[in-house]
Amino acid sequence: MPNERYRLKIHSLAIEPDLIYVSHAVYGEDWISVLHSHTTTELLYIISGSGELVTANGTHFINTGDFLIIPPHFLHTEKSSKENRLEYYVLGVRNIIPKGLGSENDFKPVVSLTSSHDIVRDYIYSIYREIKKQEPGYEIMAKSLFNQLTVLLVRRKKIDIQLERGDNIKRDVATVKQYIDEHYSDNISLDTLALLSYKSKFHLVREFKKETGYTPIEYLIFMRIQEAKLLLSSTEMSILDISSSLGFSSPSYFAQRFKRSVGMTPVKYRNSKEEKNSID
Repeated sequence: MPNERYRLKIHSLAIEPDLIYVSHAVYGEDWISVLHSHTTTELLYIISGSGELVTANGTHFINTGDFLIIPPHFLHTEKSSKENRLEYYVLGVRNIIPKGLGSENDFKPVVSLTSSHDIVRDYIYSIYREIKKQEPGYEIMAKSLFNQLTVLLVRRKKIDIQLERGDNIKRDVATVKQYIDEHYSDNISLDTLALLSYKSKFHLVREFKKETGYTPIEYLIFMRIQEAKLLLSSTEMSILDISSSLGFSSPSYFAQRFKRSVGMTPVKYRNSKEEKNSID
């Protein structure tokens, strides 16, 4: 029998999936649930418990064994059941986005694993264990396990992914965006953001607008309005308390910006959600 040899196709400009971080979360009294987004894709595996994945435009129920994929810049937050608290692993991934993402209204983040449940769980736990223990060569082993997991999910048609193309968002803009995502309820000024990016206010506004479609302050207001929508529809907090907690200078200014963004006042928005829930 003749020898057989097969050559790998090597593309010098190929973009490969990249594992950035792994985390482990357990619901507790200090759990803070606010809308946020990430510059990376996040893959979540629910170890135990139940709850909700809340996005700016809907709610998805999540349970033990569910696998979730959260695209970059996708506003979301996790809420745990108090009786059956959530525990999950998160893989932060660069250079992967779901195919056919479209708009946030259309995207379905919860993936059914069916018979792949055990093997996916084992891969993710092995990745977490490697990075936590940090034995010699752990980076290579963790990324190898992650690549195997990615291929497994694609081959079993559990996820349909594509590699990101084009330039990623510039690092200084991503830094400012991430800061706003994590601190939008604070008293943030353009001066603060310019210092953070080591740029002049003029250059920061121009580059941020080019990369995101918003100026930094427009994006700050956008994030506050998204969180306000969540609070209005899921809590009994007063308009005054919501306005104050999100960093607006006054309830009247909050109402003005909310109506400009959503097309109705905060009170009308809350009433419309209550009416919809009563019908459902």
